[in-house]
Amino acid sequence: MRARLRLSVPIYVDGADRLSPWRRYDFDAARFIFEPTLAGFKHLFEVTGFQKYIINSAVVTIVSVVLVIGLSAPAAYALAHVSKRGGALLVAILIARIIPAIAIGVPVYLIATRLHQLDTYQALVVINVAVNIPFAIWLMRSFFMEVHPTLREAAISDGCSEWQVFTKIMLPLVLGGMLATAVFVFIAVWNEFLFALILTTSVSPTAPLAMLGFRTQYGVQWDAVGAAAFLVSTPVIVFAFIMQRYLVQGMTMGSVK
Repeated sequence: MRARLRLSVPIYVDGADRLSPWRRYDFDAARFIFEPTLAGFKHLFEVTGFQKYIINSAVVTIVSVVLVIGLSAPAAYALAHVSKRGGALLVAILIARIIPAIAIGVPVYLIATRLHQLDTYQALVVINVAVNIPFAIWLMRSFFMEVHPTLREAAISDGCSEWQVFTKIMLPLVLGGMLATAVFVFIAVWNEFLFALILTTSVSPTAPLAMLGFRTQYGVQWDAVGAAAFLVSTPVIVFAFIMQRYLVQGMTMGSVK
């Protein structure tokens, strides 16, 4: 109960900031005493058209998550049960994950320019998939390794192909782990900022990048920033809440033998 209360305090303060008028941001007034207003949301939708950026984020995130899970699951299964010489590949995947995103920013921009893919959904989806696949493979590989190899051997003995073993036996057993991986990938892609800054301008900026526009030469539009932060954080919280059972399963799988 106390833990829930402690967690609810910042959520309340966050919500209060979204409903507070701009003049309240003098940081001297009592934070729990304010006059609620929806002016920030009104400004967000009627003046800035922020709903466009929310849609951009949703399209890029959903497509990226589907592709990451779809491409990572067979690779993770192969590395866990099929390949006996996957050590070098695993190290390469880990190194690819360790490389900081800023280190590949310029090459990614030049490639997108050459291919005429700047400011497109395709560019954002491709780079998000490439960045998150190593993490997804490593995480899902641990889930597949939890399945005893004798199940695969028995299925193959009964005449199943490798693809049938993967789709009909392995995937149902690691479904919780896959959904947990999807949660982590969803959060990473939804909050991605750097590549959106590098690859987009006016057509396909995502919501986190659009929030940068609320800092102008006249100051920071705190009411719009607060409302935008609420809208950006809500889908992540809702998605994580819906998938929390699988999230916990993914975080604890393999901890107890």
